[in-house]
Amino acid sequence: MKAIIPAAWYWTRMLPITKTIPKEMLPIWNKPVIQYIVEWLVAAWINEIWFITSQWKWSLEWYFDKNYELEDILVKKNKEALLEKINEPKHLCNYVFFKQKEQLWFPHALLETRNRVTDDFFFVSVWDQFWDMSVYKNMIEVFFTYKQPVIWIQKVADKYLSNYWVVDFNKNWSICWIIEKPATKKEAPSNYICNGLYILPKDFFGIIETTKLDSSKWEIVMPDCLLQLTDQWSLIPHDCGDLFWDVGTTDAWHKANIETKHLWYR
Repeated sequence: MKAIIPAAWYWTRMLPITKTIPKEMLPIWNKPVIQYIVEWLVAAWINEIWFITSQWKWSLEWYFDKNYELEDILVKKNKEALLEKINEPKHLCNYVFFKQKEQLWFPHALLETRNRVTDDFFFVSVWDQFWDMSVYKNMIEVFFTYKQPVIWIQKVADKYLSNYWVVDFNKNWSICWIIEKPATKKEAPSNYICNGLYILPKDFFGIIETTKLDSSKWEIVMPDCLLQLTDQWSLIPHDCGDLFWDVGTTDAWHKANIETKHLWYR
């Protein structure tokens, strides 16, 4: 199975730093957050990762590529340990980079890969949230059990519901409704959120193409596309528990660095 990581947007919530440094490249301890996600996808039996970027995300591509000059300097200075560290990302798996031609958000970015997807299902991961390694493996295992689309969910406190997509379930515990960022607790059908990890069927691309643009946001909205899958599929929720960190804002990024120290030093 291949994984797709959409990473094309400007991410104004962390300006001014993201004016020149892609948010995907901000560090969690000594590595960019994007590398952790790649490592854990590879540990979950993903053998090829497709990044969807934009014209100014060159540093993301360079990070997973060879740097002849730097490698030569490290060799001459006998810094083998550092040489091994900078070479590790490029050897993790195969990478393919696509450019999103318009900033029409998440589903539209996925369309850039449509003509290259040959598997019946593909894995989609955001990069501004990340999970313990086990979550990625568990989602793959759930998929092989049910052979249906799988969507990551997590239960959160009432005060966080307005930040996420909130899901509802039918009597079979499949996802049947998704509300985007409900303004109040009364508008939220549950305390379960979803907006990070997905295993989706190839026919999802056709759904994206026929979904109308939300004129108020100037984007194709992911929940609108996901709900159309319920006509043919069951949307299987996977509750990962509390193993989740958000790095989408400055405060959340600082918090993730503090709370995940035990993951890097165990």
